[in-house]
Amino acid sequence: MSPRLSVLIPTYGDAHTLALTLAALRRQTLDPALFEVVVVNDGSDPAPYARLTEAVYPFAFQFDSLPENRGRSAARNRAVALARGELLCFLDSDVLAEPHLLERHLAFHDERGTPAVLIGKRYEGDWAVLAAALDGAPLTHELAGPRHEDFRFRVPGRDESPEQWLAGAPWVFALTNNVSLPRRTVLDAGGFDEAYGTRWGFEDTDLAYRIHRLLGDAGFGYDPLAAGFHVPAVRDLTNLQQDYTVNLELFRERHRSLEAELVDLPAPTDVTRKIRHYRQTLAGCAEHGVGRLPEVWPLLAAEFGGDRPVLWQAFGTDEVPLGERAVTYDHGRPLSERNLHLLGVWSPFPDGAFDAVVSVDVWRFFEQRELSRFLRLGLRQAGEVVLAYTRGPGVKALPADLPVLTGPDFFAALLRRRYPQARCDHFGDTTLFRIPAA
Repeated sequence: MSPRLSVLIPTYGDAHTLALTLAALRRQTLDPALFEVVVVNDGSDPAPYARLTEAVYPFAFQFDSLPENRGRSAARNRAVALARGELLCFLDSDVLAEPHLLERHLAFHDERGTPAVLIGKRYEGDWAVLAAALDGAPLTHELAGPRHEDFRFRVPGRDESPEQWLAGAPWVFALTNNVSLPRRTVLDAGGFDEAYGTRWGFEDTDLAYRIHRLLGDAGFGYDPLAAGFHVPAVRDLTNLQQDYTVNLELFRERHRSLEAELVDLPAPTDVTRKIRHYRQTLAGCAEHGVGRLPEVWPLLAAEFGGDRPVLWQAFGTDEVPLGERAVTYDHGRPLSERNLHLLGVWSPFPDGAFDAVVSVDVWRFFEQRELSRFLRLGLRQAGEVVLAYTRGPGVKALPADLPVLTGPDFFAALLRRRYPQARCDHFGDTTLFRIPAA
């Protein structure tokens, strides 16, 4: 009889932590006949694993080695191919399962009955957790204290309202250190992208993002009682940061979306809040006619019209005669090669690609971090950034919980403190802030 649940674990040169992970899986309350464990060695020396591969387990066990180090995506894809269960639970080789973890994962999917992703909790372990594991003690929730945070929430207790932070971008939290879903869903989403290679980060975020496109918000759940403890590690933080930077750029390039460009924030809870905020902002602008290029086109056409390479962030960009070299960030029009649904804090275009970057009112809804990044990036990509500030009635009609920049004269003073070369020109109900590249 095939197991219902396959626990998939990539490993590389860490037989010592894998031994603890497998020991924790021996203590699961789930009937061992219902699950198997599939470990794939990502091209490291298999000799240190001999004791583990020769051991007898109460559950079915598979061990396979890739001929060379190809990265976690390749190892996990191999594990998916070997898996016999219709449900998959991804664990890391240094995450020690609380005794009820697999039971709760399986119960979630049985209760749902439709394809879904369950996100489990991962406590950051410390030396006390390691000592308990080395002593052979079961790692239960009673061991967790305020110091054992889940890094996705930064502080204990931030996961108390999952219905809030799951809304809009649950994929941000669906890391493969403790997550389960149907095998068919992984295959339908295309599996792990092996282009992320042996570098650290984003291969699991990338898959979760694609799965979210298939299942939507309703296809994700969270269970803080399906928990694991992360074994403390000694890491090369400099190299990890370099890996993170390269893979983040690959993730953004792969997806070219507002969601992808907002990922680089201190914690996933901040990412999801920002995504919800800017989605609401853009939807409100579209509904109330805020940020429309036609309204300010007479002021800009002579200088930026024609066939000049200009990046326009506005609505209604198809209602004016933009040239073929224009690029737009118009969320009111369908996505296309020349119309990207970006916020503008990241861009696939190189430095110096445009004569100007022009934003009509949308920039007024940016929080401080995003406005600063938008300006820095724009001044790298173009000879000038132009911010159009209009006084149309649409802004006043927006929901009160959408903070919007008002007071153009005060903003002009703020702007000149950072960019002393900036100009502020008034034209009736429109003010243009013009910041030339230094």
